[in-house]
Amino acid sequence: MKRKEQSFWLVHLLIFFNLLLALVAFIKDIVVASYFGTSGIADAINLAFFLPDTLGNNLIGAAIAVSSIPVLTKLSLNENQSLYQDTIQKLGAIVITGTLLLLVICSLFFQSLMHLFPLDTHESSTTVFTYFLIMTPIICCAPLWLLGSSVLQASRKFIIPAITPIVFNLVLLIALLWCLWKGIPQTYGGRAFSFASTFGTMLCVIVTWAFVLRQQKWRWSLQSLSLKSDFTEVQKVLYTFFAYALILFFSQLGLLAERLFASSLQTGTIAALTYAYRLSQFPLWVFIAAINTFILPTISLHLEKNDLASLKRDLVKSLLLVIGSSGFISLIFVLFSEPIVSLLFLRGSFTADSVQLTSDILKGYGLSILGQSLYVFCTRFYVAQSKMKVPLCIGLIGCSVNIGLLFIFVPWLGAGGIGYAVAISSTISGGLLLSHFIRDLVQIVRKGGTSAE
Repeated sequence: MKRKEQSFWLVHLLIFFNLLLALVAFIKDIVVASYFGTSGIADAINLAFFLPDTLGNNLIGAAIAVSSIPVLTKLSLNENQSLYQDTIQKLGAIVITGTLLLLVICSLFFQSLMHLFPLDTHESSTTVFTYFLIMTPIICCAPLWLLGSSVLQASRKFIIPAITPIVFNLVLLIALLWCLWKGIPQTYGGRAFSFASTFGTMLCVIVTWAFVLRQQKWRWSLQSLSLKSDFTEVQKVLYTFFAYALILFFSQLGLLAERLFASSLQTGTIAALTYAYRLSQFPLWVFIAAINTFILPTISLHLEKNDLASLKRDLVKSLLLVIGSSGFISLIFVLFSEPIVSLLFLRGSFTADSVQLTSDILKGYGLSILGQSLYVFCTRFYVAQSKMKVPLCIGLIGCSVNIGLLFIFVPWLGAGGIGYAVAISSTISGGLLLSHFIRDLVQIVRKGGTSAE
C-alpha cells in the first residue's frame, strides 16, 4: 500500500512539472512575441531554429528516447549489469557519431536549402545562416540529452527528465528578458536567442548525464564498442527507433511544407505560423500529455496481466476524456482566436496586423486539435504493443493530404489556408486511426490476444 501511495503522488508530481513546463514555455512565447513580433528577424529566428530543433529534438531525440526505454527498462532489472551498461555506451556512441555526421552535412547544405525559401533580401539569408550556425550544436546535444533522460526513466528516476525541459525554457526566457531590459536591437537579440538555445540544451545534457553517472557506478571501456561484442539489444532499439522516427518524420515534413508556403507570403507569416502552432499545441502538452501519463503504464500493465476487461474500461474512459477536453478547447480556439491572440500577444512589436495574421492561422489550427489528440492517444495503444504499422501508414496518409491541401488552400485563402489544411488532414488521420483502434481493441477483448496488423 505504501508503495502504491508513493507512485500515486509521483504521478501527480510529474503532472505538476508538466503544467509548470507549459506555463514557462507559454510565458517565453509571450516575451518572444512582444520582442520580435512578426518581423523579418522573427522569421529568420524561426527558420534557423527549425532545422536543429526538428532533427535534434523532435526527430532523432524523441525517437531514441521512446525506442530505448523498453529495452533499457528490461536490462535495468536484469542481474547482468554489464550488458545494461554496454548497451547504453553503444547507444551513446551511435548517437554522437551519427549526429556529428548529420551536423556536418546540414552545415554544408543549409544555404542551398535556404534557396527554397523566397526570403526578401540577401541580408535576410545571411542572418538566417548566422543564427543557424550558432544553433547547430543542438543537433548533437538534444539527442544526447533525451537519451540520458530515457536512461533515468528506465531506472525509475523521473524528476530530472521532467525538470530539464523547464530549465531549457527558463534559460531562453532569462535571455529574452535581459534583451528587453537592455533595449538590445532585434538583430542582436536574435543572436542572444540562438546562443541561449544552444547553451540551454548543453546545460540539460550536463545536468542529465551528471545524474546518470551519479546513479550508476560504471566502468567505461572501449571494448564494448567493438564490432565483435554483442549488439543484440542495440539492434532492438534501432529497429523501434527507425519505425517511430518515420512517424515523426511525416509530422515534421508537414511542418516544413507549411513553412515553405508561409515564406512565399508576406513578411512575418512564418513567425505568425509559429505562434499559432505553439498555441494550438498547448492543450496537447498539458491535458493530452497528462492523460497519456496515466494511460501508457496502464495499457502495459493490463496487457502484461491479460486483464482485457480492465484494459477496455480504462481505454474507453481515457478516450472519452481526450475527446471531451480537446473538443472543448478546439471550439474555444475557433470561436475566440482573435481575442485570445490579442490578450496574449498584443504588445511591443506585436501589432494589430500581427494579431490578424496569427488569428487567421489559429482558427484552422484550432480545428486540428481534436484530430491531433486522437492520433497521439491512439498511437500510444500501438506503441505499448510494439506494433507501429497502422499509425505509420496513417501518418503517411495524413502528411500527404496536408501537403496536397496546401497547394489548394494557400493560393485561395492565404495564410489562413495553412491552418485549414492541417485541420482537414489531422481530422482524417485521427479519424482513421481511431477506427483502427476501436476495431483492434474489440478484437483483443474478444480473442484475448494481440491486435492484428
